[in-house]
Amino acid sequence: MRAFGGGERWVLEAARGLSDRGHDVFVAARARGELARRSRAAGHDVLELPMSGDLDLVSAARLAAWISRTRTELVCAGIERAVRISCAAARLARLKAVVERRGLALPVRPTALNRAVYGSCISRVVVNCRALTADLDDLVPPSRITVIPNGIDPSRLARGGGAGLRATLGIRADAPVVAVIGRLVRDKGHRDALSAFSLVRDSLGDARLIVVGSGKLEAELRAEASRAHPDGAVSFTGHLDDVSAAIEAADVVLVTSLREGMPHVVLESMALGTPVVATAVAGIPETIEHGRSGLLTPPGAPADAARAVVSVLTDRGLSRVLAEGARARVGHEFSLAGMIDRVETCFRHEIALGGRGRRDG
Repeated sequence: MRAFGGGERWVLEAARGLSDRGHDVFVAARARGELARRSRAAGHDVLELPMSGDLDLVSAARLAAWISRTRTELVCAGIERAVRISCAAARLARLKAVVERRGLALPVRPTALNRAVYGSCISRVVVNCRALTADLDDLVPPSRITVIPNGIDPSRLARGGGAGLRATLGIRADAPVVAVIGRLVRDKGHRDALSAFSLVRDSLGDARLIVVGSGKLEAELRAEASRAHPDGAVSFTGHLDDVSAAIEAADVVLVTSLREGMPHVVLESMALGTPVVATAVAGIPETIEHGRSGLLTPPGAPADAARAVVSVLTDRGLSRVLAEGARARVGHEFSLAGMIDRVETCFRHEIALGGRGRRDG
């Protein structure tokens, strides 16, 4: 089952933001999943579906009935399975405004099924960075793609937990700390992060690494870290609902992703003033201005990442410049209110068009 990640978080934030503005918002999610649980806890009406496959007609029929009963005017779907189920449901319910929201660099193959989905069902695709538009070149004209960057509200981030987390993990208050935060899956490049950290320790022997997240690679990564650092320099926290304490506990957040969209952890770190060293993939270069609000390195290059991390850890002036630049950039370019503004405008436009955009594009 898919873990709770950036896409699910976007659903929650968009649903809350639109609800706060007076719109009726309903959430359809996989039965007994984390998105369903959190959506219900947030006060949204939730339809739980089996979502057992792309051709899950039971889910499609139940969603179609829900669309008709609630007089839904637009459906916004995320992962591919949800997109195809939503398209089938929309066809059954005679709903024309169907939006796909994409937040991860994942090329869409020009198969007959995808051509049908994007040609006769999806009226608009929303992506969180310009880089993702290339994934749709063969299927969706630019006129039907809208770029809406992720947004963040710094006031919602918990503060003051960094010292407590260091103490819990047995890390000295003055030790240089690197944090890697994200699902423990191959796309996040954790092996590169561990390799980079080993090189960091060649320069800064008292450095510590905090790894936050869970996933299918956890056992492998723990074993690898133990072999490389038997002194316990690497601490695994598992999944944390709120990663703010880990960000505050760190002197630098390291992002070694091989494939991304626009990761929330980068925005959160920038908002909290912890310098970021990140791979220049997908939307990350659209988020960070190299040398001004963070440092960018090539993907799959742990030596370059290590040099950048050491430069931040050893140069207080650079660290301060990056932190100040990052806070300012988040405030000006990536506010949550601004994101909700764009989503609301986009959805209003699609509802007004009644899905005609896919024919006019």
